[in-house]
This record gives sequence, structure tokens and C-alpha cells, in this order.
Amino acid sequence: MQQHGILQFIDLVIASAEEGVAKPDPRIYQIALERSGCKPENAVMIGDRIDNDIVPAKRMGIKTIWIKQGFGGLWNICKEDEAPDNTVNDLVELLELFKL
Repeated sequence: MQQHGILQFIDLVIASAEEGVAKPDPRIYQIALERSGCKPENAVMIGDRIDNDIVPAKRMGIKTIWIKQGFGGLWNICKEDEAPDNTVNDLVELLELFKL
């Protein structure tokens, strides 16, 4: 994220390995919301996996952005709860999405 100039716009990064809670366990999202003092409707989950990132975040009311890359980018969306709010092909596209 730093290499692409995005990290400066991010206030908090939560890593499941550091927290001992693996996605798609909703506790990882709850930890992020609590530490940031953010309500779900004001948060954005940016991830490359529909099953581990997009679906659980959407269930909590968090906005979602799917980075369609790697193995996760091959996912075929079949259900409404799998559909992200936005889709990008790489991290650089986030700059345009957020108008940064």
C-alpha cells in the first residue's frame, strides 16, 4: 500500500494473524470497528476474496470493495450477498474510486 501511495490515507490496518482471529470470522471486523470507533455504515472493507472479505463485511453492514486480482479474482458472483459495492482491478484504482 505504501508503494502505491495509498497507506497515507489509511488510519488503521488490522491483520487477522496478529489478532488470532481468521477471516471470515466476524470478530475480526468487530475488532476493526471498535478500534477505529467507526460505525459499520461508515467503514469500507477492501479485499480480494468474496468469501473471506466481501460476504462477512456486508453481513455486518460494512461497504465493500473487491480487488479483482489473483485467485480470488476468478470468483463468479452467484448470490446477492456476494456482490461488492464496488470492484477494482488493482490498488491504484482505489485512488480514483476515493478521488484521492
